Amino acid sequence: ARLENSWGVGATYVTSAGDTALTIGGGIAAGEIANLNTQASADKGGFSIGLSAVTGDLTVGVGYGDGDTFVSSTAAGSNREVDGSVLKAGLSYVTGDITLAMGISAGEAKDSTTFGTPDTSDDSNDSTSASVTYAVASGVSAVLGYTTVDTSNDGSSSTDGGSAWYVGATMSF
Repeated sequence: ARLENSWGVGATYVTSAGDTALTIGGGIAAGEIANLNTQASADKGGFSIGLSAVTGDLTVGVGYGDGDTFVSSTAAGSNREVDGSVLKAGLSYVTGDITLAMGISAGEAKDSTTFGTPDTSDDSNDSTSASVTYAVASGVSAVLGYTTVDTSNDGSSSTDGGSAWYVGATMSF
């Protein structure tokens, strides 16, 4: 398979509403695919949109994307068409030397080995995370966080998910 042509366009708009700085952005893209053997009935394409708002020490962001693609492989019969979407949101609040952050991600897709006919069963990946970061010294921060992930494949729960606590440090020079 090869990409024959593609196009994309995007825009960002920045404004303010009182004390809140708003940024809105989005884009759309598409591409036509040619196969050496048979033409793929579904080409690659999708769109995304996002919004962020900053008010003082609070930042909130949300984004959504949706698209169609295919994954090809040299193994016979392993080409897969994928129709998917993802929603992500997060927030952070800074108070003195402490930053509190939380984020979620919810993605789902339908994949199929038959081009033009996606499966009827969803694959999904949903995650939630939260962290507290403390600025220990200039350029040095300590981090305590938690993440949980739930996944499913073709509508059935998957063992790829789980949850974890993490403790770490970041340094910048």
